[in-house]
Amino acid sequence: MSSIILEAKSVTRTFGGLKAIDNVDIKVEEGSIRGLIGPNGAGKTTLFNIITGIYKPTAGKILFENKEISNIKPHKIASMGISRTFQNLQLFNDMTVIDNIAIAQNMNYPIRVWDSLFRNKNFKKIENSIYQKSNEILEFIGLQDRKNDYPGNLSYGGQRLLEIGRALATEPRIILLDEPAAGMNTLEIDELMKMIIKVRELGITIVLIEHNMKFAMMLSDYITVLDSGKIIAEGIPKEIQSNIEVIKAYLGTKKNGTPKVIEKEEHNIANNS
Repeated sequence: MSSIILEAKSVTRTFGGLKAIDNVDIKVEEGSIRGLIGPNGAGKTTLFNIITGIYKPTAGKILFENKEISNIKPHKIASMGISRTFQNLQLFNDMTVIDNIAIAQNMNYPIRVWDSLFRNKNFKKIENSIYQKSNEILEFIGLQDRKNDYPGNLSYGGQRLLEIGRALATEPRIILLDEPAAGMNTLEIDELMKMIIKVRELGITIVLIEHNMKFAMMLSDYITVLDSGKIIAEGIPKEIQSNIEVIKAYLGTKKNGTPKVIEKEEHNIANNS
C-alpha cells in the first residue's frame, strides 16, 4: 500500500469575505498522478499556492511527508522536495536553455561567497557537478541539442518541457503542474503526456491542474474536482466522467436544477477519456 506524501487537512483560505478554498481535505499517494480539475475560479491555483507557501491557510494545515509545512517560506518548501510549474511560463529568456536548468540547482549546491569571488577549486567542482546534472536533465527531456539556444527560440511545447526540466533540477519528491498542456497543439500534448509518465517512472509524485479533460483523464490515477473552493467529487477517471455534480459544475443548471445539455456533456467527457 502506498504511503501518503501530501495531505491537506481542513484547509480554508479567505480573501476578505470570499472563501477561495473552503475546508478542503486531500490525500495524495506517493508515486501517483493526481488530477485537480474544476471550472475557472474553483480555487485550484490557490490550493497550489497554499501548498507551496505563497499563501498561508486561513485555517487547516498542509502536511508533506507527515510534517506540517503550512507556515514555512516558499524557498524552504522547495528545498524539502516540492517543486512546481506555473500557468504562465516563468523562464529566464536572457539565459541559455542549459543555464535555465543550472540556476534551478543553486539551492542544492550552496556556494560560499569566497569560492564564488575567486572561482577556486571548490567552486569549479560544484560548477562541473551542476552542469553535468543539467546535461543529464536536458537529455531526459529531449532538449540536449538545444542547450546553448535561448528559451524564446524553442517551440511553446519545448518551453513547457524546459519548465519541467527546471522543476526536476531541484530534485523534487513531488511536482505540481499548473495547466501544463495549456496552449499546446495535439503533437505537443502527446509529447508532454509521455514526459509526465517518464517523470512518474522516476518515482516522483505529480499533481496536475488541467482544463484539458482528455489529458487529465488519460494521465491521472485519481481525480479531485473543486468548485467554488469546495471538493465536489473524487474518484478514478471513469467515476468522474459520469459524475452528475461534476457535469453541473462545468455546465451550470436549469431552473429546475437539472444540468444544461447533460447528454451532450456526458458524450464529450466520455469521448475525451
